[in-house]
Amino acid sequence: MQRRAFTLIELLVVIAIIALLLGIALPAMGRAKETARRVKCMANLSSIGKGLQMYMDTKSKGMLPFASGLIESTDRPTFPQVVGEFLDAPRPVKQKDGFYDAADPWRCPSDIIGTDPATNLEPTYRIGGSSYEYWPGSIMLLADFINLQLTRPEFSLTKLYQRPRNDPVTGLAKNWPVLACADQWHKIRAASMDRRNALYLDNGMRVDWSIEKPSGPEIQQLILELAKEPNNLFK
Repeated sequence: MQRRAFTLIELLVVIAIIALLLGIALPAMGRAKETARRVKCMANLSSIGKGLQMYMDTKSKGMLPFASGLIESTDRPTFPQVVGEFLDAPRPVKQKDGFYDAADPWRCPSDIIGTDPATNLEPTYRIGGSSYEYWPGSIMLLADFINLQLTRPEFSLTKLYQRPRNDPVTGLAKNWPVLACADQWHKIRAASMDRRNALYLDNGMRVDWSIEKPSGPEIQQLILELAKEPNNLFK
């Protein structure tokens, strides 16, 4: 018996069904990949947190490192240079082309392409050696820029970080990250939420995702506290 061939309408129906299934499956696969990248990023931060804890326990008497926030600075080392010796992983290495070669845990898997044409859109980890911004380092640089003249800024900031804080806008308790993704690389459904993973000092170097952005009044409050007598901040 001769087999009946598909008609044009039947072929179009099959193609439409396949296209519909692909339309359903591909976004789900994309979300699964991003979830995996976010989990890997959080594992990186957890590893760095262990190294930071060892540094604070054995070398700095509980003080945060005096280091730059994200990019190199002429008067202080980078965060990976300071904490890297306490990690079982190679530190970022600057190449002949001026960019860094970095691997786990310093490289966020979602740090794929940059935004600055001047650097040929190189990823953040290639520019500064790490995908993660050291927030206390950035605050120290800001304190220098506005000439607060802090004798030991790492002492002052460590105590401010350890002190219970409330957001001056919401009144809710809030901790500032020690380390966080340098940009909003991670995709989440709620557009109002920040798309960065972060490491905190509380609860034994806690790692969390979708951190809240610091409000303008909160930043102003922190700077005003830093502007007070620095010696009184860590008595």
